[in-house]
Amino acid sequence: MPETIAYIGIGSNMGKSEDIVASAIKDLQNHPEITGVKSSSYYLTDPVGGVEQDQFINAVIKIDTSLDAHELLNFLHELEIKYKRVRTVRWGPRTLDLDIELFGDEIIHDSELDVPHAEMFNRLFVLIPLLEIIDADNPYKKRIQAAADKLNGQQYIVKIAKEA
Repeated sequence: MPETIAYIGIGSNMGKSEDIVASAIKDLQNHPEITGVKSSSYYLTDPVGGVEQDQFINAVIKIDTSLDAHELLNFLHELEIKYKRVRTVRWGPRTLDLDIELFGDEIIHDSELDVPHAEMFNRLFVLIPLLEIIDADNPYKKRIQAAADKLNGQQYIVKIAKEA
């Protein structure tokens, strides 16, 4: 199967969040069907959704993969379980959150997956790191930039580190 470029949102606000994010990125790098892993800078962000909780560490990861979108989603769910993610409160605190934001030029809307991610254009904590690493010729780049410009100043986001 040919490789597809995918962009994955990653976040954590429980435990040692920066360490969890870095470790999960290494797990992605170690998957035999994932190559070319590149991370944006890390960002400190306020949570969305109205649930009282700590700030998040967020980033976006670019990968090349021979997995299909659903296989990738299953692997991301396995990683969330590895890092003891518990799904009890919608938009609540989590040790690790992994979302497929874009998967090549595919548009997927089924019971398991929405690509592009349904909330991507409403989340500055996805848009800003995504703009750091998205390919210049990506058909979503202009729309992502426009959405980021619209949200600028409406959501708290501060760059805290650059992943090497």
